[in-house]
Amino acid sequence: MTWLTRQDAALAALLRALPRLPTPLPEASALFASAERHGVGGVVLDAWRAARMQLPPELERRLEALSVAQEIDHEAHLALLRRIDACLAEASLVAVALKGPLFAERYYRRPSTRATSDVDLLVRERDLDRAARALGSLGFTVADGADEARLRREHHHLHLSHPDALPLELHFRGYSGFGRVLPSEPLVARRRPAPLPGMTALGVLEPADELVFLAVHAGAHRFVRLGWLYDLALLVSRMSPRELAAGAERARAWGFGRVLAFTAGLLVEQLGLAPDRLASLGSPGRARRVIARRTAGEPQNPFVRSSTRFIYTVSLCDDRRSAARYALRASAGHVRRLVAVGS
Repeated sequence: MTWLTRQDAALAALLRALPRLPTPLPEASALFASAERHGVGGVVLDAWRAARMQLPPELERRLEALSVAQEIDHEAHLALLRRIDACLAEASLVAVALKGPLFAERYYRRPSTRATSDVDLLVRERDLDRAARALGSLGFTVADGADEARLRREHHHLHLSHPDALPLELHFRGYSGFGRVLPSEPLVARRRPAPLPGMTALGVLEPADELVFLAVHAGAHRFVRLGWLYDLALLVSRMSPRELAAGAERARAWGFGRVLAFTAGLLVEQLGLAPDRLASLGSPGRARRVIARRTAGEPQNPFVRSSTRFIYTVSLCDDRRSAARYALRASAGHVRRLVAVGS
């Protein structure tokens, strides 16, 4: 696949072989550099240690220090979510914690091995302003002005910052991409209890909804991190055939059927999931699959990155209306960037 370097392909082979390690093993320094870049460094380290494999002393010390730091960060992230939960509960609001440590608590053997860099919350669109005000009592601030207005109109989340905490993305839509919108209301309505005791306002996505959300999120970012595919593999491994079929049905109803189908193909090809198990997720079609595979990833050249993103996204839009909607929005965004550069 075009976005994977040789080291990244070796990492994918290792993830595919877990809980065992593949043979022959790639060179450790390059492997762990790739694993950290893709957000699965802790997962690879645990597998390496379980196999009683030695590491170069300097690399061992660095990875051990990183592992301890990740444990501390994970606990700090959970503590922040508990404060957010209490804040939202006091304001009589409910929300969903997306991805992050609550996903890791449910699906990772050692939750701190899942890398995370921000907080992602989903609220119903009608609750957006109330939620932003409530979070303001914890010290989070929303960027205002023209950028906020554009995000509210065209995007799916607002950016909140804090002087002493992780940045927070406050989603008022599940996602906006591929010419369609993943609505927040049904996702929040079907939420399940958080995996931590005492949380009342924050929940997590129901499995079929989480499947669609994670696939759309990874797909919109062109699968630049293998860690996102690994998340999906862990989720799918716990889902029943009925839940998988429900996810496919919802994806098609929301206009993300091809994105989910393309994701299923990557899970089979890159992480070795059984094709029969994912058959209900469908196929994007041979031509679209080839185009999307060749344009996945983020090239360094800005012109190539922009043009391939357009081709990639259109190839995975579910219908012509969605493709036209995306094309119109992408063109408008390109014009705005040109104006900004020229001003």
